Amino acid sequence: MGEAPIIHVNIVDYPAAVAQAHDPSLAGRPFVIAADRGPRRIVLSPSQVARTEGITCGMSLRAAEDRLPSLTVLSADDRLISRADSELTRIIDSYSPTIQGERGGHLYLDMSGTGRLFGSVVDSALRLRREIRDRIGLDAAVAVGANKLVAKIGTRTVRPYGLAEIRSGDEAAFLAGQGIDLMSGVGPVIGGLLKAVGITQIGELARLSDEEVIAFLGVRGLRLRDRARGLDNEPVGPSAVTGRRIRRSVDFNEPTIEEEAIKAAVVSAASDASLSMRCDGLGCSTITIALRYSDGKERQASISNSSSQWITDAQVEQAAWQAAQRAAGRRVHLFGFSLTLARLEIPLYPTDLFIPPIEEKHQSVQRSVDRVRSRYGASSLLHASALCHGH
Repeated sequence: MGEAPIIHVNIVDYPAAVAQAHDPSLAGRPFVIAADRGPRRIVLSPSQVARTEGITCGMSLRAAEDRLPSLTVLSADDRLISRADSELTRIIDSYSPTIQGERGGHLYLDMSGTGRLFGSVVDSALRLRREIRDRIGLDAAVAVGANKLVAKIGTRTVRPYGLAEIRSGDEAAFLAGQGIDLMSGVGPVIGGLLKAVGITQIGELARLSDEEVIAFLGVRGLRLRDRARGLDNEPVGPSAVTGRRIRRSVDFNEPTIEEEAIKAAVVSAASDASLSMRCDGLGCSTITIALRYSDGKERQASISNSSSQWITDAQVEQAAWQAAQRAAGRRVHLFGFSLTLARLEIPLYPTDLFIPPIEEKHQSVQRSVDRVRSRYGASSLLHASALCHGH
């Protein structure tokens, strides 16, 4: 078993961590980063203390304050985040020529060929964690793995401040006993389907045959199963924040022309994508829908917001459906579609920001999804992104 080359750095609840590093008086206090205006607001990033009190990303601010009356509420500061991003990039750039920095405190380094300069990869990971703490006051979990997938799951097992080493060849054994929820993108839809058939650990999914996976997850489930086996060929590479996209893809079990089924799928995909976006403290200003028809043709439409960003479920869902309606116009059955959120930036919150409680929104989306599934089958709507994307 050899030493693995990939380091993943995970700074948990990054916006809150950056705020605390800037203002040390916040240490030991429960606080959240939230939308700065609007009658009903949402938690974008809880502090570690707030999280231990049950405050989570995506929770409505009213629910958070009801749960913890002593909660301090702060607005996102894009200047602080930008400075921290820049400093983190400078630090990791000194360790490897092959790096990837992502919004939300996620960093990847490929340490292949650096042993003569820096020693073992684990030693480099420890020095890197220490340097991040000393230079900018941020604590991080670090993991060493054979690929990005394994290293990222590694940091999730030792958050917020630990170290994990998964040596090359040990991927399957490491993953086998980990909870299925640690896999990126296993959200409520896919997670619910897996748990409904008794799959709660990654190893249980990894052992499934092709036929078993396809039976209840569809063909796209094979990619999830392969990832459960530790297979990931995505290279470490530059990742500009402004160039990042969040993508969701949906295939129908049977081609459909019914508006109810199509709209329910668009709303579900948009809700899932917008929650992922918010958990990174971001908003988007362009949404694209590409409709794939049963005759092999495709129609695409985009909608943009020139004055601000979309951030709430309701805003993203409405814009996504508008884009879908623009792309439609053919009386041909749909095979599926893809949804892309682009121009992702820290939100410039509009004065009329309205964020419904996440519990209400999830119930509304789930009712729509459940109606479609009851008619077309339990696996009629599957998020391909839930198989491969998040944080």
